Amino acid sequence: MKKLMILSLAITLAVFLTSDILAYTYYPDTYQDGDVTYQDDMYGDASPGNNLYEVYRMGYSYDDEYLHFTMLTGLPQTGSPYSGATINAGDLYINVGGSHLDGYTGSDTDARNATGDVYGLALTTHEGNMSEDLADTHPAYVAEGEYEWEAVTEGRLYGDAVFSTGIYEGYEGNKWGALSEADGGDDPFGNANNRPVHIAEYGDDLGYQGDVTWSNVGSVAINHDGDEVDDVYEVTARIGLAALGLEGGGAFEFWWSMECGNDAGWIAGNIPAPPDGDIPEPATFLLLFAGLTGLAAFRKKLGTR
Repeated sequence: MKKLMILSLAITLAVFLTSDILAYTYYPDTYQDGDVTYQDDMYGDASPGNNLYEVYRMGYSYDDEYLHFTMLTGLPQTGSPYSGATINAGDLYINVGGSHLDGYTGSDTDARNATGDVYGLALTTHEGNMSEDLADTHPAYVAEGEYEWEAVTEGRLYGDAVFSTGIYEGYEGNKWGALSEADGGDDPFGNANNRPVHIAEYGDDLGYQGDVTWSNVGSVAINHDGDEVDDVYEVTARIGLAALGLEGGGAFEFWWSMECGNDAGWIAGNIPAPPDGDIPEPATFLLLFAGLTGLAAFRKKLGTR
């Protein structure tokens, strides 16, 4: 009886732990606000007193059909002028089953993420090189030869996506993983900032997912400490679970950055398998454990009669 209880408890704990370990290996703590799981920005590294280029927090929730994305940032959807150019808003990078932090395989514009399936949700409609007007102003941006960006439409999801990486070497490799050239990483867009910014190329157009909203919510609490900032934009979007191959559960990762790369937000999550799937959920193991314990106690009671 004791061995059976220990074995059942070990299985239950293993399921609880492994359900999240793939998605949360690299990441700081998350917290709940209603049905949304959030992660605050770790660095707060936008210019002091200027929240235009700041990401405050990012979150997700899900239902039976959709994975929902939400974010607070200081940047409007139309971007912001800077030094005669426009700092544009980026698209949503989604990695299913892997991580952007694992770097790339391949080289130049043929590089792909080393792990996971990469999708891009267009948060604006754009075509052509969005960084073209910044390349002359900021020599840190170096284009790798001629590269024609594909047109994307706001609210549509694109599979096998390749992302541009902005214009600044804003994040060092030792801060978010060995991604810079000096640290053995491989940036396919000229060793700029290594953060995924715009969808530049894709394999499949997976269709319209739903409206993208980008609303100025004024003064709002920007993190779980309750700090408030003025002129904050709340960004929301949704992606079909089936389009991401997550209808049966699995790990995923969101990234977003503005074009300058001054700040970025990211979060990883794990959607459990549905109750009627092939792999039982933790609750199923608990029921099994309770049932086995009850059966053992019932047999013991019969044996004492």
